Amino acid sequence: MDRRLIFTALFSLLTVLASARTVDSLMHAAAAGPQDSVAIRTVDRSAVDSLALLETVDSELVALRRGSGGDEVILEVAGFGLTLGQASGGNGKKIRPRMSALLCNGLELGFNALTGLDYAAYPAASEGFLDTRIGNSFHFSLTTIGLAVEMGRKRNFEFSTGLRYTVDNYRLTDASVTLARHEGMIVPVVLDERADKSKLRITSLGFPLQFTVEPVRRLRIALIGYCDFTLGSNAIYKRPKVREALSGVNVFRFGLGASVAYHRVGLYIRYGVTPLFKSGEGPVCRPLSFGVSLFL
Repeated sequence: MDRRLIFTALFSLLTVLASARTVDSLMHAAAAGPQDSVAIRTVDRSAVDSLALLETVDSELVALRRGSGGDEVILEVAGFGLTLGQASGGNGKKIRPRMSALLCNGLELGFNALTGLDYAAYPAASEGFLDTRIGNSFHFSLTTIGLAVEMGRKRNFEFSTGLRYTVDNYRLTDASVTLARHEGMIVPVVLDERADKSKLRITSLGFPLQFTVEPVRRLRIALIGYCDFTLGSNAIYKRPKVREALSGVNVFRFGLGASVAYHRVGLYIRYGVTPLFKSGEGPVCRPLSFGVSLFL
């Protein structure tokens, strides 16, 4: 190859790299990742009509073009083409992958209630000891890390799962009692003096299975299956604050739920299919939670 031609090509390439205008255009047009190949080829001038001109610089030897397929960016220097990689979409945006990681997503803030309370295994005098104040019984849940997969031609379906941390507080209506375990059953224990508050707190870790559909832009409707494993349960009363471990809560609990969100803010509801307590160790009841959901 003629040394003058090589020198001219190298000089022109340095001119391109030194031009801020050309670099900005190059970065905007090329969406190639680390795995994209770089190749040098001779440009067939007879096929120049098949190349869409992206931008030229102040040289007749240098041009930046889009390949005929629309998925490559070619830097043409003195008749030689340098394939830089795949170009971005026609609107200048990179195509996002169908699979993505989730971090601190799917926040739920709401209230708890115990439904279907049955005290059949207890004396009539103790009936109602697990009645709760819904407005003071708080629910917190957050998917700390997860994975989402978009489906469908328009990507309006999504399946996601992850690791969810949940805290459920159940504020007892009767603050003069706390909960304890006696002879294998959860029973009320009368306090020496009435407390400011008495409650049951349950923490759990689970794997929600969520299927989401987006019928219109930014409107998300989701069906959720909750698979929770109990980390701990405590009977708490104040003041002074006293916390005692309380066994008898089911180790594994399955629930169903749904949410409707617009612009990532919406409402949720979840219902426990599995009873809250183990059979014969506490009143028969199932938890219900409802409130606000946030998709971060």
